[in-house]
Amino acid sequence: MKKILPLFLALGLTAVSAERIDLGAGRAARLTLPANWEATKGPESQTENSARAVTVRYATKDGSNDAVLITLLPMPDEQLADPALLRELIELSTHQFIDTSVERKAYLKEIKVAGKTGYACLFTDAALVGQPVRKDDYKTITICFVYLGDSLLLAATIFSDDPSAPAFAEARRLVQSLTVSSPQKAL
Repeated sequence: MKKILPLFLALGLTAVSAERIDLGAGRAARLTLPANWEATKGPESQTENSARAVTVRYATKDGSNDAVLITLLPMPDEQLADPALLRELIELSTHQFIDTSVERKAYLKEIKVAGKTGYACLFTDAALVGQPVRKDDYKTITICFVYLGDSLLLAATIFSDDPSAPAFAEARRLVQSLTVSSPQKAL
């Protein structure tokens, strides 16, 4: 029992909260927000009808140079149900970062969100390597796309200065904690 008590105390110090993002038409996304993070913008709707994109920005409360931008976009199932099309989408979307990155190529890695597989790609800004931290001028950017099914695409961007720092790991867990609920259909 004495060994378990410190574990419970440690877990209590890293409390998390549940965040709900209204997607309209009775649907909602939920994610786990680490204790040191907060919503700093949003949710914002791109249109006012039931099929709208919703964007929310999260950042650390301690002022570290880390943030996550989550956008949930309505997307016809036939456009992204094929993993090859999703892969092509992230390759096209990340092409703009290749020439100025340390990596000089898009290295796609699989990412799991809500039981679905998508892709993530990290880029390091070559011009910022070795430079001091400048608020909101991030050294790395990680682009993630996951087709969640039910006509919904997750586009997440993780901004950070250090992908080996705890805040980056928290940001990744924040993205991967996302789930979507839809209203129950009458029988």
